[in-house]
Amino acid sequence: MGKSDAEVIALFNEQVNMTPDELEAWLDDPQSAKAGTGVGLESGRRIVEILRKNPSKAPDGYDEEDMAHIRKVVGYNSRHLAQEGHLKDTKTAEQLEDTKSTISLKNWGHDPVKVKLQEEGKAPDDSEDPKEANGHNEAGVGDDAELGDEDAEGDEDAEGELEDAEADDAVPEAPDEAEAGDKRKRNEARVEQHDGQEAKADEADAGRQHKKQHTEDEAKEGEE
Repeated sequence: MGKSDAEVIALFNEQVNMTPDELEAWLDDPQSAKAGTGVGLESGRRIVEILRKNPSKAPDGYDEEDMAHIRKVVGYNSRHLAQEGHLKDTKTAEQLEDTKSTISLKNWGHDPVKVKLQEEGKAPDDSEDPKEANGHNEAGVGDDAELGDEDAEGDEDAEGELEDAEADDAVPEAPDEAEAGDKRKRNEARVEQHDGQEAKADEADAGRQHKKQHTEDEAKEGEE
């Protein structure tokens, strides 16, 4: 079952954490064009219009066209925050600023660098309850990704740079580490096996020598 308009509007207001002036200035920056096809830039311009049209964020201040784009924005941001939200936990603010993921998300009104700085206490928080807002945005983002499957499917294809962002910026997966760990275990097992065989051989040799010495001692005693 889809989200109600009220739920979608609430998510839109949480995820779009850039003011109209901030977003407009960003869209005018050549850096914003580095994310790909321009679909995000068009979306950002539309977001600016929506924010300025209804500065009080009144739920009844949006028409059908506004709601259609708001749903698209929420679907897009929810889906990609679920995929790439961890980047802000693995990179510095400076590193995060330059990722393709950040560039694309900012085109859609969400600035992950601002979120990171707020969490670190280095930037003012625009929300009344930042923990609740961020918690909903991060924890509930997987459930809200359903919105994007219908409303932003075309935009996901057009914004293929986010796939590049995962390849370039995401924390590397660990198959190589796992393979290396398995190889170390196999080497250790071979060393242990080899050491065990040598120990058994030494023990057997020591037993033979002991038996030989015992026999010689018995022979000497018999001669005496």
